[in-house]
Amino acid sequence: MIRRIFWGICLAALSSQVLADDATPWKGRYKLSISNDAAWHNDAVEIETATLEEMEGTIEVDLGLGPEGREPNADETLHKIKFKGRRASDTDPYVAEVLVGSVQPRVYRFELFPIELGKSLAGTVTMGSKRAGALIRRD
Repeated sequence: MIRRIFWGICLAALSSQVLADDATPWKGRYKLSISNDAAWHNDAVEIETATLEEMEGTIEVDLGLGPEGREPNADETLHKIKFKGRRASDTDPYVAEVLVGSVQPRVYRFELFPIELGKSLAGTVTMGSKRAGALIRRD
């Protein structure tokens, strides 16, 4: 009897985990392409949880010099920043703001729209006063 109860609890826990994973179709790592950005920058988004109202994860903004020969400054590196994006309705974008840099910090504001469920997002990113398009695809 105790074994049946134990196995029933285990089965219920596994079922709830499967249902929770299905509720987060965006979970995973995505390549982030910002228009007018250097070709060698490896920007990315790691989405940990996503619901209809909120999205949480890590944004990686690469401000590296690439093939240049000088020593990079403190801000000219790959920045990994936790974010929480929110949206008001299904038709609105997820909006997240992150502060990138330590010497000359700049606010990056991301507005992301789902294109294909769990596969890609598109939108705009505002870096200070500069606005550029952003496309996110699964790596």
